[in-house]
Formats: sequence, C-alpha cells, structure tokens
Amino acid sequence: MSSELLEQPETSIPDPSFVPDRAAEPLFTREELREFESDDAEAGRRIGKILTTLFVYTLIAMTVVIWWSLQVIR
Repeated sequence: MSSELLEQPETSIPDPSFVPDRAAEPLFTREELREFESDDAEAGRRIGKILTTLFVYTLIAMTVVIWWSLQVIR
C-alpha cells in the first residue's frame, strides 16, 4: 500500500461552515396542510371505531366462551 492512501481519512468530514440553501417556497400550501390534517383526523376516528368494535366483539366472544365452558364443566 502506498503511504498516500494510508494518510487519507476513510470518510470526509463535512465543511462546518456549509449552510444548505433554504427553499424559497414551502413544500405544501396551507390548503394542502389543512387537507392533510383533516384526512389524518378522519383516519384517527375510523381507526378508533375499528378498535372499539374489535374490543366489544372480543368481550362478547370471551363471555360466550366462558359461559359455554361453565356449562360443559357442570
């Protein structure tokens, strides 16, 4: 190996004075952000309803299985 290759660092250290250019305009308009927010809220409500339905179904199924188990044991 050459000594030149050994003296070079494996990774380059970024220039600490480098400041990336800021975009002149935002990625999304205010209207798009409002739409994202309302879609997110709607998705949260739907997920909440799905989880509530599954929880109630599980409670009913567990109650039926417990009742059935008790009937079989007697």
